[in-house]
Amino acid sequence: MKDKLQVRVTAEKIHKRNVKIRLIFMLISILMLLITTIYGVIYIVSGAGNFTITLDSSLMSRTRIVMSPYRDFSETGITLHADALDYMDNISGDWLPDDIHLQEGDHSQDDYIAYSFFLKNEGDEAVDYNAVIAIQSVIKNVDEAVRVRVYHNKESTTYAKPSPITGLPEPNTTPFVSNTRIMDMDREEFEPGDVDKFTVVIWLEGDDPECVDDILGGEMKMLMYIRRK
Repeated sequence: MKDKLQVRVTAEKIHKRNVKIRLIFMLISILMLLITTIYGVIYIVSGAGNFTITLDSSLMSRTRIVMSPYRDFSETGITLHADALDYMDNISGDWLPDDIHLQEGDHSQDDYIAYSFFLKNEGDEAVDYNAVIAIQSVIKNVDEAVRVRVYHNKESTTYAKPSPITGLPEPNTTPFVSNTRIMDMDREEFEPGDVDKFTVVIWLEGDDPECVDDILGGEMKMLMYIRRK
């Protein structure tokens, strides 16, 4: 009888131990799944950067328009990315370097995103194209204080949302085209052999009345796409 009791007690201990092991294994599996999911979300949000430029594939294949971050076109592609910034503090646009539009590729700094790229017509005919900067997503109304300056060759335009109080353009800016578009420009008669340079600079304007603590932790993603007109 004593031996049977010992066997039963031992069996119960083994059963409880096995249940605990299964529970621990399940908890570890759930935690690993959560960690994997969180990592995936971070990658989706941050992996592609805050600013992306795409060239319509038909411009490259049919009319031989090529895009490159470098003046010598040593590298070309239909998609370019500016690296995401972990944190962007507000600055004044007056602090930006005077030669910011003379750089190549991604030349962002701690407090602003700056990207320069080139388009070249390697085809045999003139082409009209359309360049648009679209807003993909906004968190915490950070777009209220954002400035987007676009240099097209030697000309520059600074875009901002109109004042939410007066409805008028912010000082020295051109209003966003709409709530989902910052810029929409047409380039006509882009002749064979022509090269166009774009520099896009993005920052938080500290002098904007909407640049307040409420937008801390905000995020804004933009896409620039170039297509045949």
